[in-house]
Amino acid sequence: MLREIAIHNFALVEELELSFYSGFSVLTGETGAGKSIIIDALGLLLGKRASTEMIRTGAESCTVQGVFAVHDEEASELLKEWGIPADDEVVISREVSANGRNRCRINGKLVSVSQLAQLGPCLAEIVGQHDSQSLLDPNRHLEFLDAFGGEDHQMDLDKLSEAYQKWTAIHGELAHLAGDERERNRRMDLLRFQVEEIAAAQLTPGEEEELVAERKRLANLNRLREAVEAAHSLLSEPLGQGDSLVRQLNVAQAELSRASSFDDELTPLAAMLAEAVAQVEELGRELWVYLDKLEADPQRLDDVESRLDTIDNLKRKYGDTVEEILRFAQKAQEELEFLEASTERGQELEKQLGAAWKAWLTQAQVVRKGRQCIARELEAQVEAQLRDLNMTNTRFVAAFEGTGAESRQRPVREGLERVQFLIAPNVGEDLKPLARIASGGELSRLMLAIKVSLAQVDAVPTIVFDEIDTGIGGQTAGRLGEKLRELGASRQVLCVTHLPVIASFGAHHYAVAKAASQGRTTVSAHELTGEERVRELTRMLGGAGEVNTATYAHARELLARGCGI
Repeated sequence: MLREIAIHNFALVEELELSFYSGFSVLTGETGAGKSIIIDALGLLLGKRASTEMIRTGAESCTVQGVFAVHDEEASELLKEWGIPADDEVVISREVSANGRNRCRINGKLVSVSQLAQLGPCLAEIVGQHDSQSLLDPNRHLEFLDAFGGEDHQMDLDKLSEAYQKWTAIHGELAHLAGDERERNRRMDLLRFQVEEIAAAQLTPGEEEELVAERKRLANLNRLREAVEAAHSLLSEPLGQGDSLVRQLNVAQAELSRASSFDDELTPLAAMLAEAVAQVEELGRELWVYLDKLEADPQRLDDVESRLDTIDNLKRKYGDTVEEILRFAQKAQEELEFLEASTERGQELEKQLGAAWKAWLTQAQVVRKGRQCIARELEAQVEAQLRDLNMTNTRFVAAFEGTGAESRQRPVREGLERVQFLIAPNVGEDLKPLARIASGGELSRLMLAIKVSLAQVDAVPTIVFDEIDTGIGGQTAGRLGEKLRELGASRQVLCVTHLPVIASFGAHHYAVAKAASQGRTTVSAHELTGEERVRELTRMLGGAGEVNTATYAHARELLARGCGI
């Protein structure tokens, strides 16, 4: 509920503060006095679009502040989510600067305009003349119908939305797979070639180093043979006219061994020489074995060179070492398996898409059945309200038409049906779309009838009607005033009106006036009490306001009938 509003440098308002109360309140004033300015200022607090044109001429910025009582669970949850402390009351402020910047605060904490727009519907709803015109748009009718369904119906709608989003997500993934099929096939062909080329080489880690060493040996066989033969000759063949080196070492070892029998100090030396002799003899044998293996094999050198060329070719494509090439092959194989599995994924998605369609269709049928029941209830409620508003013989129907989802087997966000409101204001007339037969006054009453009906399920605590009494007068205006007062029993209702009959039903009455002073125009407003209300109604009735006039008496009579004053 709106408790207070303070407006500073907004349009024609320099400074204005008003307190509001529960029940039905009216705002009146001359045409152009600025009544709608107050409603526009309230709209800023609810997250409506701002413009620098709203700033009073000569000011750098405009500011609107409002105090709201908060008992709505959704509003409390939002405030908690945003980390804004709030008990049963919130203070919202919004400043619009000449440079276009907006500063919004809730209980002193900076918030965004989008957050205000999210919280606004939990605090108040503004219904203007253009909202009555929204009844002429069939695309809005389903919205009105679903709003009448209440929480249980909203839960069914949420499930329908979830089913639709699931189908859409699966369909999107499937379309993505299908759209990339040509590119995927090209990629798979390349990966297969790469994997097969590397696999055909049968590489092993460390192989290249071994081949390089072998190539070096094979390329230098003659030099190796000459060096090893020379070393072997020195060990095994006679040196000059004497014995071979091995023979001479054996003789030396024998002499030293005999001498050690006379001096123990020579024993370890003899052992060392014996070990050296054994090693030299073993060296000679190994050199002989090595020479035996050094047979020339030109074909083997060619094979090694060819193998290294193969490795070099793979290195140019896939990595600097054999290990890197093998890692590349592993990753390519994994990607290939993933892409090959995408074909299977597509088949699985096709199955999921079919299941998602069936789930959506089942839920859409539940929603359709619910909407049919809701439509009958709404029709009865609206017709009852219209009877109270002097549209006694009016027939109101929420007509259903298919969206084509079933025939196309493609879900539609709103479900299996669209809704269009049809009306027959007079007996004997066929039902027709509102745009073809409804007058301004009929639209206003129809909008009020719908809002009163929705009030039973709508949790918004404050409803503001901005001049929705267009085209209404006489006894109908009295019925409309009664209906607004009735709505005020369960909601805070504010109504901007030009009709004295409607104004007479307000529990609270605010007068808005415009005056010029020192070359500037200023809008002011204050709550009327007692005789002030009588004089305002007299003005609205067209009288001068003197106590003895018949118009004044009529105004007092209206107040007596409307709110008992």
